[in-house]
Amino acid sequence: MKLNESQNRLIIRRINEVWTGNRPCPICSKTTRWDISGIHQVQRYNEGNHCPGAAIAPLILVTCRTCGNTTLFNAISLGIVDPSTGKVKEGA
Repeated sequence: MKLNESQNRLIIRRINEVWTGNRPCPICSKTTRWDISGIHQVQRYNEGNHCPGAAIAPLILVTCRTCGNTTLFNAISLGIVDPSTGKVKEGA
């Protein structure tokens, strides 16, 4: 799913609200530059078996531009995805 500008602004605003300060990479310590690659879903592992109805977590991936270390943010916890509908909210 491609996010619109309003949704992208909401993601950036919420991450900036919870992840304050310089934000150096905890792995390489060489950068405070990160890429945000939208919302991805992760499903609970079930030994390789397809598991209909299993819980799915919508995650925002934030990746260090130097070493590739990736930090995950739960999009529901950040208030970006509505937990009852699964829809991405619009930003201001």
